[in-house]
Amino acid sequence: MSNLRDQIRAASDTEAEIVEVPEWEVEIEIRSMTGRQRAQIMTEIAQGGMENVNVEHLWSSVLTTCLYDPDNGENVFTQDDLEWLMTEKSAAVIDRLSTRCLEVSGITEAAAGDAGKGSSGSPTGKDG
Repeated sequence: MSNLRDQIRAASDTEAEIVEVPEWEVEIEIRSMTGRQRAQIMTEIAQGGMENVNVEHLWSSVLTTCLYDPDNGENVFTQDDLEWLMTEKSAAVIDRLSTRCLEVSGITEAAAGDAGKGSSGSPTGKDG
């Protein structure tokens, strides 16, 4: 085995940060996606073509993938939580968390904005 390959495999290259969500009176850990997680999400949301991106699916996937409880390290949300999360919680909070999750995962605002073109909204909440 290559020493370089071993060094790369052992390197910790994921990003994580604790963010305060004052509207919910909590702190949440945001972790970057792995390469496979990001590729799977991008593949799923673009199945109808990039001009028809399902932004709700993008946000839902990003939130269930990147948000963790800083106390126990477990995912905050599961697929079972998405119905109430997306229908009962503030769009501004969802947008802010989703945008940061995308940023720490290497999906730039420009790329995310391009992914949202032709949809009912942009994953970054910004026109562009």
